Amino acid sequence: PLWTTDKPVSPFKLTPRHFVHIMSLGQPWEHQHGRISLDNSNSHESNLLEYEAFDVLRPRGPLDEGKVLLIVDMRVAENRKDHYTDKFKSSSLIVRRNKEFTIIIKLDRAFSAEQDDVQVEFLIGSSPNENKGTYITVSIGKGKHNRHWKGRVVEMQGNEVTVGITPDASCIIGRFRTFVAIVTDFGRRRTQRNQDTDFYVLFNPWDPADQVYMDKEEDRQEYVMNDVGIIYNGEYNNITSRSWNFGQFEEGVLDACLMVMDAGKVPLLFRGNATEVVRQGSALLNAQDDKGVMVGNWSGDYSSGTAPTAWTGSPEILLKYASEGCEPVCFVQCWVFAGVMNTFMRCLGIPARVITNFFSAHDNTGNVKTDIVLDKDGKIDRSRTKDSVWNYHCWNEVYMKRPDLPENFSGWQVVDCTPQETSDGLYRCGPTSVNAIKEGELSYPFDAKFVFAEVKSMSMFLLLPLENANILPSTSMNLGSLKERETMQMAERRGVSSRDYLPPAEAGVTIELQADTIKMGENLNKCLLVLYILIYLQMTGSPMVGKELMVSVEFLNPYNFILQKVHLRIDGPGLIPTKLKYYSQILPGASVTYKVLLIPRLLGKKVLMVCLDCPLLRQVTNQLEFVVKDENRNDLKE
Repeated sequence: PLWTTDKPVSPFKLTPRHFVHIMSLGQPWEHQHGRISLDNSNSHESNLLEYEAFDVLRPRGPLDEGKVLLIVDMRVAENRKDHYTDKFKSSSLIVRRNKEFTIIIKLDRAFSAEQDDVQVEFLIGSSPNENKGTYITVSIGKGKHNRHWKGRVVEMQGNEVTVGITPDASCIIGRFRTFVAIVTDFGRRRTQRNQDTDFYVLFNPWDPADQVYMDKEEDRQEYVMNDVGIIYNGEYNNITSRSWNFGQFEEGVLDACLMVMDAGKVPLLFRGNATEVVRQGSALLNAQDDKGVMVGNWSGDYSSGTAPTAWTGSPEILLKYASEGCEPVCFVQCWVFAGVMNTFMRCLGIPARVITNFFSAHDNTGNVKTDIVLDKDGKIDRSRTKDSVWNYHCWNEVYMKRPDLPENFSGWQVVDCTPQETSDGLYRCGPTSVNAIKEGELSYPFDAKFVFAEVKSMSMFLLLPLENANILPSTSMNLGSLKERETMQMAERRGVSSRDYLPPAEAGVTIELQADTIKMGENLNKCLLVLYILIYLQMTGSPMVGKELMVSVEFLNPYNFILQKVHLRIDGPGLIPTKLKYYSQILPGASVTYKVLLIPRLLGKKVLMVCLDCPLLRQVTNQLEFVVKDENRNDLKE
């Protein structure tokens, strides 16, 4: 086909700076040679000419060029309901792979399957190519020759033809452009470029042929469709939690997720492979080495950005990144990384969940053990200790088939976008099979040793001076069970040195430490006073679809000091975009009240969450749960 190049199309009203390509991912495709480079942007376009003449002799005189196309109806509402995408706040058609959707082509005369040749053409990216899956032709009528996507005539009624289109089960995910062409002996006449006929294709966990298929509907509802969840944190003996707005269906989030891959130059050719999408996502969502989405900060100084504890959900972060020219968002920590990664995956159709690992090891040396160096006083020597143990760490698990691994290692896969260690030159981790970790099979990709160390590593305490060091083994798992012993034995066979776990040889010297101790006696009882400062939420009115609802948020400062630089966020998927209220100060004993008006757009259970955050008081949260009903119906739609 012949191509014309148009300007990028995006709902964000992007300026040219949005398309400055970010530092490369350093993947093998960069080093491919040839005259045609790989297309790596869903935003850049090259479109088809409205008329393409064939190189044939044409008779003299006027020609009957055949039928004239009038309208292409994408049947957005009907198709989205069938494809489980009706929760997306978007006017565009959104479908899933390997499931038929229908469009209506309106002509100026009746269609004849025996005489007419009509082609529906789908394009993605700036260099559409049939062999790379970026240019797809679906033919109906006498010239039918479908190669990848399937097409059929569903119904003919007068001048209208209803056509069924089934995207391939392994096709590229992203935004496609649609053209319809009438083919004659002398050329093709196409519809004009029309953004209203653009549509999105996502992964399909409902279809057995898709790489991300899940067989239970309750699992699909939880790990794909649920747009709010709880993220656990705290200590292993004092677990706390907070709600998080995943918001994968909120306006602009899908485009932002695609923009993340565009900014990272992920080739379109690889965007149909869930393993590839997940691995690239784990690198692109952190800004450690490739100017990705989020900047991690554990210093306690957040003056040049937003404190990690202040965020309430993923949409605000992703939309900020997209609207500000793909500039990294400051600042986040592990649970925010995991929350946004969860949104990224669920939005694209990949089942995902957030995992919290308490007492989580960080193996810097790759020896699958945690080395803690102690000085002569028994304190951790920070200058010599490279490894560490976090009170908790959050990552993600995604569900997919792994064609590159043995069959029993498909299913849940660990993926982590918090920058800890490099993998193939970039800060990322996974996907690695959960089953492989459980069985100690550490030779399969990706990053199995690092993940194994996080959950099952043995802690080795080394007492200085090092030349006469005692090595005191400890372990983060119960080695008494048969299964755990078998797992460790397998890990040893897969590259973990057994010498690291042997009982230490008798020390050459004896080190005697003197310290005050508590004499063993009666059990000690410790009383902890935990003070929860609540933000009060009050709702006025009955929650009905399309009806206004007033929510009042009130906070009282109970301290005898001034709270300064206070940020108050209100968030709720399907209810309201993130609202931010700033108070320069709240005096001791003073209260603040903030009222918001919202209009629920979907039925079912909803969560409205609020977070107050300032330098002297972090992460004060509360939430309001309620059911949105239709005043004309008694049933609910989740």
